[in-house]
Amino acid sequence: MRETLLEFFKKTGRPHRLEEILRRFGLEKREAKAYLKALVREGLLEKKGSQYFLPARVQGPISLHRDGYAFVRLPGKDLFIPPGYTQDAWPDDLVEARIMPPGRDGKPWGVVERILKRARERVVGTLDFRKGYAVLLPDEPGLPELRLLPEGLHGLKRGSRIVVKVHYDRRPYGEFLEYLGEGDAPETETEAVIAKYGLRAEFPAEVLKEAEAIPLEIPEAEMKRRQDFRGLRVFTIDGVDAKDFDDAIHVERLPKGYRIGVHIADVSHYVKEGSALDQEAFLRGTSVYLPGRVLPMLPERLSNGVCSLKPHEDRLVLSVLVELDEDLEVKRVRFAEGVIRSVARMTYTEVEAFAEGFGLPEEHAFLAEDLNLLLDLTQRLRQKRLEAGSLDFSFPEVKVEVEDGTLHLIPQEEPRARSLIEELMLLANRMVAEHLVNKGLPALFRVHEEPLEEAYGKLRTALARLGYTLPEKLSSKALQRVLLEAKGRPEEPVVANLVLRSLRLARYAAENLGHFGLAMEHYLHFTSPIRRYPDLVVHRVLKAVLRRSLTPAKKARWQETFPAIAEHASEMERKAEAAERELTKYYMAKWAELHLGERFVGKVTGVASFGAFVTLRNGVEGLVRLEALGPYTYSEEALALLGPKGKRIRLGDEMEVVIAAANPRLRQIDLLPYREEEKKEASREKTLVKKGKAKEEEMRKVVGPPTDKSRDSRPERVTVNTIYFGEWTPREEKAGVHRPVETRAKRRRRRR
Repeated sequence: MRETLLEFFKKTGRPHRLEEILRRFGLEKREAKAYLKALVREGLLEKKGSQYFLPARVQGPISLHRDGYAFVRLPGKDLFIPPGYTQDAWPDDLVEARIMPPGRDGKPWGVVERILKRARERVVGTLDFRKGYAVLLPDEPGLPELRLLPEGLHGLKRGSRIVVKVHYDRRPYGEFLEYLGEGDAPETETEAVIAKYGLRAEFPAEVLKEAEAIPLEIPEAEMKRRQDFRGLRVFTIDGVDAKDFDDAIHVERLPKGYRIGVHIADVSHYVKEGSALDQEAFLRGTSVYLPGRVLPMLPERLSNGVCSLKPHEDRLVLSVLVELDEDLEVKRVRFAEGVIRSVARMTYTEVEAFAEGFGLPEEHAFLAEDLNLLLDLTQRLRQKRLEAGSLDFSFPEVKVEVEDGTLHLIPQEEPRARSLIEELMLLANRMVAEHLVNKGLPALFRVHEEPLEEAYGKLRTALARLGYTLPEKLSSKALQRVLLEAKGRPEEPVVANLVLRSLRLARYAAENLGHFGLAMEHYLHFTSPIRRYPDLVVHRVLKAVLRRSLTPAKKARWQETFPAIAEHASEMERKAEAAERELTKYYMAKWAELHLGERFVGKVTGVASFGAFVTLRNGVEGLVRLEALGPYTYSEEALALLGPKGKRIRLGDEMEVVIAAANPRLRQIDLLPYREEEKKEASREKTLVKKGKAKEEEMRKVVGPPTDKSRDSRPERVTVNTIYFGEWTPREEKAGVHRPVETRAKRRRRRR
């Protein structure tokens, strides 16, 4: 409701009295005042007399451009900050800006007045020495060089990778914290990514001590208190290398339908609210799965031990039992604290092979009937979900595995097996959400708000250029219809990416705002408490209901604390995803280094004014620069690169390429079209023969403009800001120098 009220004030753009809010939304006076008071406390509304109104100031993270201007990122439209008005903000700092009256262009602009919260307390970079001072050259583009205090630097060489604590004084400086290693070795790069995103690598001693004190045996009294599911054919399906099995399933035929059981590890039995284990799990928020390394949310004694639903071992669970009729309509739902003994640990690979008509391994053959039934039921459940408007994106996923220093890129290709588990988890999550909402209980919901009006308008325009129409009124069904229409066509990747980019990010919230992408009114995360903190919180709420132990005091405390927990969990999820994505790109570039000069077939997954991004069949993405393609120009209207004689390069087109260069430190891979590469090689050999001597060929730049005599030959510093499209941002123009963005105010007054 807080978000709904805030959106109402933004749409009307005028002050409102409490009485108007009560009439408009049908709220109780006490409830409405609580919501409005919270919005005022957070600075999202102001109050004067009896009226509430939007403040003339806004708060949000700031994005800085190398030319000095910036944008404050807001839920609606970003606020432009001209050069000279950004104070000393760094990228992604949370700032408060004053909104200024529109200028001649009719657009509002802003002035940063305060920096509310710094985005980073620590910075990772390379040690250098200049004019008697130690300085840090940050890995992140856009950050200034930092002069360092000398303490802790003794014995370190130029080029060492280190972590420093930032002191934001009049002139920021750094304090040495940790030595990571030399160069860009995998171990060094992994530690650098962990430090960059502030992830927690080691567990404190008191947390490990508390974990070790947990008994491995389940007390008999606890077993008797719970519902016994050990007589059912309960089993798990996970990846080949999975160790933390937090969900198990079973299915039963009923006279007029089916009963599906989803059994989730009862982590809340072992991790008590407020304990050292709980506090550490909250700080981590989620397990982080980096290539070659896992940072679990819980110590191994729990995550791979007493909480993991291993086969043939008794385990405590929280179960969701759903009874469906022949049309798969939910007839009855029951929740129970239970105990299971998994009869089999199956893999996605086994189940996918079975779905394709192959047999099961002999030790799992007794589950063939159950699997057949589950494959049929989950495919039907999926179809019902899509018909309701749930969005279905089928982007390829690649898993990066590092084993004994050897890199493996493994495309995830078990669609039916993974879909089976996904549908059952979605069903359980929805059932728990509906139950807690109907009971009027606090929870942490997984919310996905509908696209903003402006984003939807841009999507309609872009799709219209491709021949697809969307109605003026937004609906998930309309978006799903467009995705289905594009299925199998050359422009399918274009359509899917455009739709995806118009959507907002899913997040956690204490308020039930629905899930637009899944077309569900009630949704939360319940099925992965070993690796997600919000799931653990939801388990506690559900168990309090089952035990009838939810007191008014506890309910009030949860209502007060859940918003902050949701915000922190969302932030840690974003950090984990960014770290996983960045280190994956590093390892992909390392793989490309081993295959320089080799030829591959890929698909165009992005086009821009500077070239085309091509993704190989193993998921590795690289850039083919425009100059390597020939006389092509970028057309935003056609979403393609247009060449001579009607030629064009569009998303989804196949392209044969050669890996020309790779820069793991910058997470970049440079490609050349295969034919173009042949011509260049032939031309180079002809020149060498003609001159009669070989000249050392300067290594080709990874990105940036062609080499010029007035420039150095080092690669341009860039960063990849991409999910599905690539975006390459060059460094400051002066080579080798990291400088803060100049924000000194200009003397000439801004015209209004």
